[in-house]
Amino acid sequence: MRNIKKSAAYGVAALGLALVGGAMTAPSAAAAGSGKYIGFTNKGWFIAETCYHWESSTTPDSCDKGKAIGTDWRVEIPDDAKGVKVEVTVDGQIAGDNVSPHITDLSRNYCYELSGYTWGPKRTDKTC
Repeated sequence: MRNIKKSAAYGVAALGLALVGGAMTAPSAAAAGSGKYIGFTNKGWFIAETCYHWESSTTPDSCDKGKAIGTDWRVEIPDDAKGVKVEVTVDGQIAGDNVSPHITDLSRNYCYELSGYTWGPKRTDKTC
């Protein structure tokens, strides 16, 4: 009986982790999507955060937080967006340039790789 309770407890814990993980990686865009997206891969030794400020869109601004090394994520560009300001923040950054991309054309996909350290993060364009 003791093993059954222990197994059930582990099962509930695993289910809880799976549900929380799924909720944390859900798409950020709330309005109809364009099929285009902005994607990131973190290969840097830091935790990254990306925030999206949509111009002329019914989609609320959103952020993806706590993206550790080895993490990939993306946000779909809302169909009604006329522009976007993307802010990339590296937790604990002590030096280096701003790694936020400047996006002006929302009719295509954008993919970026983050790399480096908190004292010198880098952003590189990559093929989607």
